[in-house]
Amino acid sequence: MSNQKIALVIDDDQGVVNSVKLILREELNYLALGATNPETAVDLAKHYSFDLLILDLHMPKLDGFEVLELVRKKQPLVKVVVITGLYEHYQERFAQVKVDKIIEKPIEPARFARDIVAVAGQVDLPVIKDAGKTVKAKILVVDDEEEFCEAFKEWLTEDASLSQYEVEIAQDGREGITMNNQFEPDIVFFDIKMPHMNGLEMVECIKKGNGHKPRLFVALTADAFQNVLEDIKSQGYMVFSKPFRIEQVLEYLREKCLDLGLYKTA
Repeated sequence: MSNQKIALVIDDDQGVVNSVKLILREELNYLALGATNPETAVDLAKHYSFDLLILDLHMPKLDGFEVLELVRKKQPLVKVVVITGLYEHYQERFAQVKVDKIIEKPIEPARFARDIVAVAGQVDLPVIKDAGKTVKAKILVVDDEEEFCEAFKEWLTEDASLSQYEVEIAQDGREGITMNNQFEPDIVFFDIKMPHMNGLEMVECIKKGNGHKPRLFVALTADAFQNVLEDIKSQGYMVFSKPFRIEQVLEYLREKCLDLGLYKTA
């Protein structure tokens, strides 16, 4: 998925979020997440790297300008498109912030798509290796951040053109051990730092126990200290450091599923 574009859509109207995501995915081949709660959107920016932020201004708890400030602290290079029905109301505040495009509601789909390409660029999808094979795997995601888990599940289950992933979630190491034996996943993604039992402790319990043995473990971490990452990698784990680009995870996951024989031929 080289040259992939990833967008985060924030609007307290679920209908607007759904409409914008549909245009991004179906018309522009973008990967897209949506949120109606602005605080959730800020949390998502801690975990995933985005090329494009599309947001409304008039929202509860945090308005669009506050969301923009918080997201830019984590991802300063993100492109920003504001969609609003209250441009006149916010005109003075626009003079104090940098946005790449202002689009007034209601959105006209064809024009909106052109504006997005002008701001963030176009996606040129490459030829997929072994495109005739649909990877099929059961995946367990163990992470104490609920927003991260739900978004990760959405990414995986909506990558449906070349994959069929069944996904379950656990939010601490002990629950992860229980879910591993109940769900019997092929692959486990695990956060390294969790309360009560960290990810590496959970993995060791699974490996040494009498229960189900997954085919692959993949580490997730928000810890940027190089010595920690190198130690984890030295133990043989692939590590994705937050915030990461989701298309890199999808590419890696497809490659490993093909290597492990977790696929069916069309």
